[in-house]
Amino acid sequence: MDVYNLLPKANCGACGCKTCMEFATKLVNREAKPEDCPKLDDESLEKLQELLAPPVKELTIGEGDREVTVGGDEVMFRHELSFFNPPPVFVTVYDDMEEDEIAGKTEEIQEFQVERVGEVLKLDGVAVVSRTGDPEKYARAVEIAVERSEDLAVALITTDPKVMEAGLDVFDERPLLYPATEENVEDLAKLAADGDCPLGLHARDVEDLVPLVVEAQQYTDDLLLDPGTEFGPHDVVSTTDKLAEIRKAAIEEFESFGYPTLVTTFPYAFLEDDPVKAARRESYLASACVLRYADILIMDTVEPWALLPVLTQRQCVYTDPREPQEVEPGLYRIGDPDENSPVLVTTNFTLTYHCVAGDLESADIDCWLLVIDTGGLAVDVSVAGGQFTGEAVKEVIEETDIEDKVEHRVLVIPGKAAAVKGDVEDATGWDVMIGTQDSSELPEFLEKEGLLRIEE
Repeated sequence: MDVYNLLPKANCGACGCKTCMEFATKLVNREAKPEDCPKLDDESLEKLQELLAPPVKELTIGEGDREVTVGGDEVMFRHELSFFNPPPVFVTVYDDMEEDEIAGKTEEIQEFQVERVGEVLKLDGVAVVSRTGDPEKYARAVEIAVERSEDLAVALITTDPKVMEAGLDVFDERPLLYPATEENVEDLAKLAADGDCPLGLHARDVEDLVPLVVEAQQYTDDLLLDPGTEFGPHDVVSTTDKLAEIRKAAIEEFESFGYPTLVTTFPYAFLEDDPVKAARRESYLASACVLRYADILIMDTVEPWALLPVLTQRQCVYTDPREPQEVEPGLYRIGDPDENSPVLVTTNFTLTYHCVAGDLESADIDCWLLVIDTGGLAVDVSVAGGQFTGEAVKEVIEETDIEDKVEHRVLVIPGKAAAVKGDVEDATGWDVMIGTQDSSELPEFLEKEGLLRIEE
């Protein structure tokens, strides 16, 4: 009601909602923004923004195509509302690398992408680290990294204010400046304020961040907090405990901790002699920190096997639990099917659909895929809950006119739907074959059963 009382109560519909109460509900659920109401006066708008501001400040790194948003969360557990703004993953280059090495690694960062469950997973930024302490070399490294990237956010990493200033002279489109420590916080905070850049604070422990925050706040409020990433046998537990402590304090309105958190795993590249072991340790730690409140990650490795767990974890954790994860029911073409191609049935749960479609596509199978409406539930759950039924299959058959597209009447249903085989046959009049338990086994099953070409 506090939100509603600040609205004009005109029920004009200009915001896209029929009533101001509906708009207030959307504001609370973060499905709308105060700026969507054109009738709000400046004072009410400011009060609404303050009232709705999340405990963890939301801020941006970069501008235009290079912009990423971090922070903005307000709960400890996703099911309480949702997690917002998936943590961007930055990967490092170093100013002591050869110029062609900097260019090559930056291009790897830019080009890295993996498709999973219908979504393209990418890296978000390049972090340029000074190891030489030479302003000229650092400026050149930043220049190359910016030239060889198109839409990557940029982080400038050095403890030397003069080196940082050299980097800012090359790229001033709101890069992240890091790390501000007890020794350099005033100088870097001034640079951040002058350049309108976010500033990452670094301390060895949580309580040591407080004086840094207090001093940095005199110049800028766009801050990120690094409580000291731990390395070694207890890296995961120690680091995630610190992140959880900060998140809990932020939710309890401890003002000094109301900022996004930053985790650096790239030092493992120098702490481990074996690069494979270093990448593995990075992957473990980064994946755990995605789950436990990291708002930005700075890594060294570009190995796909090490990055994929991190990006997969991020994709899963930052899925909104309030939204059903489903695809549109209907008929989908896999490959180039014709009238003799097999017809398979699955549910409209996003993960199920993309696993089935992906396994069939990767095996170059030409087929028709009937997706029934189970309310976004997986096969076994929808069978148990009564959503995967003969009537549901019949409905999709009729809506898609699949009977006009194939000359046979054979359906392949998932192995986990074996219990409804008779129901589907009775409702549709089609012959039903029970497929595999796992979609990865479908190509071999179709070939073995002679279903790649079904000729009546």
